[in-house]
Amino acid sequence: MIRTFLLAVLTLIVTGGTVLAQQTDKLDNGLTLIYKQIPNVKVASVQVWIKTGSVNETKNESGISHFLEHLVFKGTDKYAPGEIDSLVESSGGVMNAATSKDYTFYYITAPSHKAEVAFDTISEMVFRAKFITEEIEKEKPVVVQEIKRKYDRPTAKMWEQFAEVMFDGSPYSREVIGTEETVTSFSRDMIVDYYNRYYHPENMTLVVVGDIPFEKVEKMAEKYFSQKSTVSAGKIYNTEKTVSFEESFQKVIKKDIAQEYGIISFPAGGLLYSDVYAMEVLSEVLSGGEFSVLNMRMKYDKQLANSINGGYYGVRKMGTFVFTYNAQPEKSEDIKNEIIKTIGDLDDILTVEAIEKAKNRLKSQSVFQREKSSSEANDIGYSYTVGRPDYYHEFLDNMSKVDKKSILAAVKDVFNKKYVWLRTIPDKES
Repeated sequence: MIRTFLLAVLTLIVTGGTVLAQQTDKLDNGLTLIYKQIPNVKVASVQVWIKTGSVNETKNESGISHFLEHLVFKGTDKYAPGEIDSLVESSGGVMNAATSKDYTFYYITAPSHKAEVAFDTISEMVFRAKFITEEIEKEKPVVVQEIKRKYDRPTAKMWEQFAEVMFDGSPYSREVIGTEETVTSFSRDMIVDYYNRYYHPENMTLVVVGDIPFEKVEKMAEKYFSQKSTVSAGKIYNTEKTVSFEESFQKVIKKDIAQEYGIISFPAGGLLYSDVYAMEVLSEVLSGGEFSVLNMRMKYDKQLANSINGGYYGVRKMGTFVFTYNAQPEKSEDIKNEIIKTIGDLDDILTVEAIEKAKNRLKSQSVFQREKSSSEANDIGYSYTVGRPDYYHEFLDNMSKVDKKSILAAVKDVFNKKYVWLRTIPDKES
């Protein structure tokens, strides 16, 4: 039986006159269950979020979380390879999965009366994948090709160096997809060991959003997700680290391209420590919409950049405020100087009107997104998995509290730090 509610939450969010109720429980095996009712919606989203991604991998395991995401579709105790996809599709559902640095998640969105298919198939993947040796070997070249295709993008190497520099000294610096060397070296024993440790009920959050009676959700959760593990849950990376540089510096990559792509990045705190609400409002002021501050200054008024953006990017334990641009190489120095000038002008840029417009846009986006069961489930799963449930529950209230003072306080230490300037420029000899 499911234990007494850890948290019997009735979170009331009014959207278009509809009251949405949320309930949060724990199963006896440690798995967290979160249910959100959206009345009169005929589709349900069932998602499992797992607190593991590339951040929990050793150097030799680099890419194993992503590789696992591929393999769990390739056969379970109950279903042969290909049967899960066929079953979900025949039920009118869609399914997918994703791996990041801090998490892996699986989701199925299906008609509400077919929700049990989602419970059944996802539970098979996260608890009872078979890891057939033949399927493992067949999947390796598939992922290797994915790695190679990544480098077809002109900015791939630059973003790889971005992670290496901005997350230096932590597992966040490694690529989620891994390398050709690590992927081809994975043995079945390595895969099973990682799966048993990290695909552990204590590391999982089951999110269900739709118009299904909660009693039915409880029964299906108990039926399909109550399996207990015989090993201890894998240790989640939990080291706070902030990168700092003695001097700002530049790295240049040459590619056979016509224009320059650039990144100017400042170290910042991670999601668990930063004022993400203030950071989001600042990001929206700078880059929200065609007539944002950065666009007006550098794309239209001074015609320096073809595209320009700036915003906060954070993982659980580390973060950065990053500006990206695309321009002719001869304009890059002016772009860098204009970005520095924009930072210096924040006191004037952050007017009451600009802040309120940005907050209203962000709140409207949140409300509209939450009208879809899949988007609602995404928000819940992400917030709980990265350790910021307030980001879901209190987003609108906390966003309303953001003002000029809180934004300047949030970035005070960020923009006082040295920065990294990464450039991918045309190779004139190509």
